[in-house]
Amino acid sequence: MKTITIDTLFGPETLSVPRKPIKFRQIKAVMETLTVREEVAQYFKADRRYTAPAQVGELFSFLTSETKEHFFTMHLDGKNRILCLDLVSVGSLNQTIVHPREVFKTALLTASAGLICVHNLCGAPHKLCNVKLQVM
Repeated sequence: MKTITIDTLFGPETLSVPRKPIKFRQIKAVMETLTVREEVAQYFKADRRYTAPAQVGELFSFLTSETKEHFFTMHLDGKNRILCLDLVSVGSLNQTIVHPREVFKTALLTASAGLICVHNLCGAPHKLCNVKLQVM
């Protein structure tokens, strides 16, 4: 207990105040490894090399039946094999919010050599868009 004196309108008053411990908070970068031992392990084969867009399209073909927009990142090693699949964002019917920090965070933590971004368009008609993306 700590004793303090406070000046009030009626004169000095002595109070006993319990000492509070100081709490330190530390932010740690945490990456959790999840081992899948189900049928999914056969669907996402760890030793398969991804060298063509058609392979990635086939892998994520389940997104065509989704009612919400999803944004995945697929992290690859030097031989184009899957290191990590990260569901970055699940949006609404016609939009999803993705920040570059969230995209590259797991890519840096896994030390991946390649990164493939996968996004389904639920609100758009299923035909090619006339939008051209510029890669920097």
